[in-house]
Amino acid sequence: MSSLVSQSGVFEGPSHSVTFSHSIQLLTSGRYRIAGQLTAMSLTQGGPGLQCMAEASYRYLSGLPVSDNLLSLDLVSDADMRARIKAVCFLICDTHQ
Repeated sequence: MSSLVSQSGVFEGPSHSVTFSHSIQLLTSGRYRIAGQLTAMSLTQGGPGLQCMAEASYRYLSGLPVSDNLLSLDLVSDADMRARIKAVCFLICDTHQ
């Protein structure tokens, strides 16, 4: 399971809090499906699941409520996107003061 997380390209982010990557190429090649199948096979055989997934991602995918305290910019692994989000947040906060 650790190889699936670190080498498949399907996940990104810190090893203790990964989220799914966004890749049309991985989608069309079936990599996400394979990752799901490997995870399911591991679970059905008593092995580990994806214990490294960010709790907010897990809860969202499972249909559970996601509280604000689970959301963090650290979950955004793309540095450019994280900077853009920070800039938007700064603009919003600055105009409301």
